[in-house]
Amino acid sequence: MATHYHYGAGLHGYLYQDGPYTAETYDDAITALVGRYNLGRIRATFLARYGYLELNLRRDGNEYCEITDCDDSTCETENE
Repeated sequence: MATHYHYGAGLHGYLYQDGPYTAETYDDAITALVGRYNLGRIRATFLARYGYLELNLRRDGNEYCEITDCDDSTCETENE
């Protein structure tokens, strides 16, 4: 089974408000979140390293974003 990645953002304790989306590669998921939330170099580097980033609700509209891997080729998700 091929690995792919899910990513999205939301408020703590709730399902994603923005997502879930699917990306073929980890770098594609990072690129999508960096663009969506206009992340600078430091925040983008943190997201790339940990797959998770605390956002600022006022500035970004969500409290966090994350990337998770999935090996299940039959999973169903929303796509962009």
